[in-house]
Amino acid sequence: MAHRPYPNRERARKQIERRCFEVGPAVPPRPLTEFERQLLDGTATIVKTVEPMTVALHRMAPPAGEYRLSTR
Repeated sequence: MAHRPYPNRERARKQIERRCFEVGPAVPPRPLTEFERQLLDGTATIVKTVEPMTVALHRMAPPAGEYRLSTR
């Protein structure tokens, strides 16, 4: 019987596991355009700027399970 009336999770999981280590054909990387290079440079700049800010915010945040009531 080729038709399966209901999907089977275990069957689908086994199919994925069989193919998870298959490697497709190697595609040579294409050179980046000038616009793509500018985007990557801008992203790197933003990451360098935002990272210290996120570290500071994490230090100020209360630990998990703790609630702080503002007295202002």
